[in-house]
Amino acid sequence: MMLGKIEMKQDRAVCTIIAKNYVAAARTLCHSFLSQHPNYKCYVLIVDDFEGYIDPLNEPFEIVTLSDLEIPNLTSFCFKYNVTELCTAAKPFLLEKIIKNKNVNKLLYIDPDILVTNSLSHLYEKLNDFDIILTPHIDTDYPEDNLLPDDGSVLKTGLFNLGFIGVNSSENAMSFLGWWKTKLYTKCIIDMPNGYFVDQKFVDLALILFDNFYIEKSVGYNVAFWNLHSRQISRINGVWMCNDEPLYFFHFSSYHPETPDLLTGHIKDSIANLARQRLSDRPDLHQLFSEYREQLVRNGYEQSKNWPYSYAYFRTGEMIPYELRVEYRNGLAGLAEYDDPFESPAKLERAVKTESQTDVHDVPEILISIPFKYIPGLRYAYKRLFRRKADYTEEYN
Repeated sequence: MMLGKIEMKQDRAVCTIIAKNYVAAARTLCHSFLSQHPNYKCYVLIVDDFEGYIDPLNEPFEIVTLSDLEIPNLTSFCFKYNVTELCTAAKPFLLEKIIKNKNVNKLLYIDPDILVTNSLSHLYEKLNDFDIILTPHIDTDYPEDNLLPDDGSVLKTGLFNLGFIGVNSSENAMSFLGWWKTKLYTKCIIDMPNGYFVDQKFVDLALILFDNFYIEKSVGYNVAFWNLHSRQISRINGVWMCNDEPLYFFHFSSYHPETPDLLTGHIKDSIANLARQRLSDRPDLHQLFSEYREQLVRNGYEQSKNWPYSYAYFRTGEMIPYELRVEYRNGLAGLAEYDDPFESPAKLERAVKTESQTDVHDVPEILISIPFKYIPGLRYAYKRLFRRKADYTEEYN
């Protein structure tokens, strides 16, 4: 009988996506998940080269690579996105591959910076009747106090946080993943003025285009800085609670142990005074954050946090400016199929110049006075036209 139960549960799994410098978070996630579900399987997609850094035999998860996902023009795919965009764009490809190739019928995707604190059996059971599970960013509206995050934050980034999604193997779920793949293959970008925020805003549309969604509104799921205005954390008899209900998982989104008083790195130092809450304001969170920080360190955070991201550089060693990624993916004829954009900056720059010969001096004076960069859909065209350099950075954590 016990063997039958174990075998039956093998169709349930969890997965996440990282670059190799985030392996401490992935280990922490998987250990916390397996402590609640010892007979389930964890899969981790590592998007960059990890040879010499990570030994697959010593990890609590099975490693998946980008080459396993059969993504068309993979080299181009890796060049046109930064690490955040790439990890997010690969998500539906990973979900589909695990369901189709690993005999998994109920699959949860959970971001690596999440700690599982209770059984997620309720979510797996919901996948018996529903095909796709989502968690909303908020359950209670924000006060009108000009602090961040606010309702504008949610309207810009999407109604649902895609640090979690559950899918089953139904035809409806597979159709959704196929549709999501086509969107994220070319549009997994952060461009709020034009309506894009990596994978999240597309799922707002998915509720109209597909059926049989379940929206998990219980306050114990996907607790994070964006919904802490309505949630209090406690620990009763060793069990983490949220508003006197079980806490199922906490999302430490963009949390960095080096800045222990900041709940998230998403609210930058320049506007930190607008943050709705800091860790010092929330004594109910101190123990949870302290234990999470200890687990990260125990799982190799200090050793791995500065491991290089493979796709940050040309093969000649120069760092790839994000502006060049943008130019590569946004309408420069022929570049999207460029043989190996990582080969060298000089060769790619020559290709860019060949495809875009327009110089600012060739533009009629009347056009220069038009604020093209503020017209929806023309910002990238504006940048290419005037060949101005922007101050882009890539975040590798």
